Amino acid sequence: MIYGGFVFSFYLICMFPKEIYEMRIFITIFLFLLFTGSVVYAHGECCLSKSLLEATTSDITTASNFGLSLQYEYTNMKTIRDGTSKISHNTVLDNVAAEWPAMSMESKSFAIPTRMIMQKYTVLGTYSATERLQFLATVPYVINDMYMRHLMRSPMGMDMRMDMKMDTVEGLGDMILMGLYKLYMDNPDSPTKKLTLGLGLKPPTGKNDEETASGNLVHAMMQPGTGSWDPLFLVNYMHTFFPVVFQTNLLYHATTEGDEGYEFGDKVSLDLIARYPVTGYVSPGIELNGLYSAQDKDHDGKYSRPESSLLDNPDNTGIVSLAVSPSVQVKIPKTGGSIDLKFQKPIYQHVRGVQQVADWSAIASVVWAF
Repeated sequence: MIYGGFVFSFYLICMFPKEIYEMRIFITIFLFLLFTGSVVYAHGECCLSKSLLEATTSDITTASNFGLSLQYEYTNMKTIRDGTSKISHNTVLDNVAAEWPAMSMESKSFAIPTRMIMQKYTVLGTYSATERLQFLATVPYVINDMYMRHLMRSPMGMDMRMDMKMDTVEGLGDMILMGLYKLYMDNPDSPTKKLTLGLGLKPPTGKNDEETASGNLVHAMMQPGTGSWDPLFLVNYMHTFFPVVFQTNLLYHATTEGDEGYEFGDKVSLDLIARYPVTGYVSPGIELNGLYSAQDKDHDGKYSRPESSLLDNPDNTGIVSLAVSPSVQVKIPKTGGSIDLKFQKPIYQHVRGVQQVADWSAIASVVWAF
């Protein structure tokens, strides 16, 4: 993966000699981050694509000097799917109980999530080094809450179900460092066509070893961080058909194994965005958001308890999804500020195994360009 990224970078320099100096700066910094990170760790998750999409499609990237954004994201997860089919929480437990012996020498237990609420506060900042080269950094703080349903069977064959809430898991998440290079602009002052390439790194700044009261590691997806150094590759294309602005955003997140042995699956997200300015200050929009996430791997088995937990089973990871997202951007008059609001609703989800999936997400951000 690292070798492929180097070849791709070399190809771009050869194809675009006029921008060779700025591209050399860009590639040098990226490769430095990438190689110094991969020396320490080999290569971790959720919703990086949303944060980066908000950054690359908001006014923060139009800042001539500095850009600053505060983003809040709320994701509600309740539905459980088997493939593409919805399945009730009790049905999942009934299916598990049907595989247990009516009476055994030891007690049996199995837990499933009934609801998960994921909240994330993200500070994003940009710095424009040149007209074409811009650097971006994101620092997230995550708050994860989960409600569980436990099924227990005694050695005498008596079943009991109990609902409970896990302790809140919160803390600093994994930050992102990225360089954005405007490879093509038809008009530098006010482009109607623009192609931007992004190369970045996600270092393991968040904790990934939070434990429950019993001493077990908290579910991998509940951990604030991933413990891995991951390269990121982004392509963004903007084309204005006055007055409508269209954008395409493609992000590849190449995950690696974390320091606790857990490796989240690689992710590819593709977003199609259209925005129509009804006035000089208000621009409603619509998006189609596609996501492919590969299966996770628990190399050391520290997070895996498939016999007692739906979540702690890498066989129940990996998804293909499509969502629709209406949005609105409101510019603050006579300033460089704007407010962006978005509601995301999945319209197709195909999971590997049996998984809890997102029912909806809401994102709000305040952006200031200096």
